Amino acid sequence: MSNHQAGFAKLGYLYQIRYALYRAIEDTEAYYVKLEALDDVEVKKKDEHELFQLKHHINKDNLNDKSVDLWKTIGIWAEQILKGNVSHEGLKYYLATTSTITENSIASLLTKNGRDEAEALRMLDKAADEIKNKKLLKSISNYLKLSPKQKKVMCESMIIIANEDNSEEIVGKIKNRLELTVQSTFIDSLYEKLEGWWFNNVIAFLLGRKDKLWRNEVVQKVLDLSYEYHPDTLPIDFEDLEMSNNEKEGFLGYQFVKQLELVGVGTERIHNAILDYYRAYNQRTKWVVDDLSIDYDISNYERRLKDDWTRFRLSVIDELEDAEEKEIKKAGRKIFNWA
Repeated sequence: MSNHQAGFAKLGYLYQIRYALYRAIEDTEAYYVKLEALDDVEVKKKDEHELFQLKHHINKDNLNDKSVDLWKTIGIWAEQILKGNVSHEGLKYYLATTSTITENSIASLLTKNGRDEAEALRMLDKAADEIKNKKLLKSISNYLKLSPKQKKVMCESMIIIANEDNSEEIVGKIKNRLELTVQSTFIDSLYEKLEGWWFNNVIAFLLGRKDKLWRNEVVQKVLDLSYEYHPDTLPIDFEDLEMSNNEKEGFLGYQFVKQLELVGVGTERIHNAILDYYRAYNQRTKWVVDDLSIDYDISNYERRLKDDWTRFRLSVIDELEDAEEKEIKKAGRKIFNWA
């Protein structure tokens, strides 16, 4: 596979993951979502079981009666039926494609509106006899193995969604839903965190560590993340940030490090203090970049913090009259412990 083709394949996988997240957020009746199980995306509801084949294209293609996308999809569904992997009670087959469809085509007869399943089935049989594309031999063979009843039931369950949003547009739709939970200025940051969490869950699912991706978990995660952007809260992004020893050495000349050394704080605790400083610096920078300081009086918080620190420091100093160096260092460590 060329680098160009590999890039398209990766974009298709990314689209699949984002589409699954969109379905989990959008579909209020969904119980759970799966990927790469019975189909690209699988959505289980109380009374329906939806299987989605996704066809993502950079350029707008046309889905005609002999399209590879159409027949590859039908071949996959026919194979599932022949193997007995699906029950048709409440089952819906969705082909969601970014392509367009023309009037009086098979796909046009199987959209949600203006359906004519009998005519679509007749045209499918006709196209199956006429197609000579070697890439579709297996798909056509699977379709022709179906009994007339199986073809009819499958056709009745098929729904074509044409002109579906591409990967970036799906992200836009998800962000539109997130606007119901936080202010618009925080949407991008919230989506970034949600997508990162979702990707980790999808990986866990694909590795077999989760058997389903529950919609209620997605809803709860959106709520948990949105709380970080409420007026009395600031989001924490760097609490798990780590540093290498070489990076820590770059901070050994800082004034606060020298002060800790003067009062006899141990090396390991100094390294922890450097890490705390590093995390706080990165977090403050991100708050400024994300413009989250608008609704929070950070300067007022700093004033209160310094005031509390000063009061505690002075109370300790009052007990140091005529103290020796050992006691002064001990007092310094006491102030550090409080901080």
